[in-house]
Amino acid sequence: MVLDVETPGSPDLTNRGTPGELDASEVIEGESDLRRGELEGLFRDGAWSEAFNEWAEYTDLSESEYELVREEGLIEQMDFYWDPVAESLRFQVPVVPNGDTASKIRTELLDLGQTVVEMLEDGYVDWNDKNHSEMVWSEEKSSEEPTMSDRD
Repeated sequence: MVLDVETPGSPDLTNRGTPGELDASEVIEGESDLRRGELEGLFRDGAWSEAFNEWAEYTDLSESEYELVREEGLIEQMDFYWDPVAESLRFQVPVVPNGDTASKIRTELLDLGQTVVEMLEDGYVDWNDKNHSEMVWSEEKSSEEPTMSDRD
């Protein structure tokens, strides 16, 4: 089912504390470690619209259920951040008010969050590439060391 709605503005990631899933002592250099400012820039560069439109194409929410999400401000309350310990993008969805569709709405918000993270990872961020490349290079180098038969 295609959700035919206007793309909402991206969540405002400023003025947020450390996500509950992270230990504040693990955030080494403070809030800048969470890279929220960079993520907001990527949202402005099109990542948010692209991800939202992809999600809207496949979501199971009806327009009336989406209207509830919008009225409650649930999309604006979503949080996206870089986890400096796990070295990965993460997201949190807000608490969904109880109701007949609460479980469905929560599931769909989780799908939206995952779609945004995948969009960012696939087309917008390469924060892990340097570490990954160095790791691959060192593994290849160690496996290419000369053997005794190569020295003859």
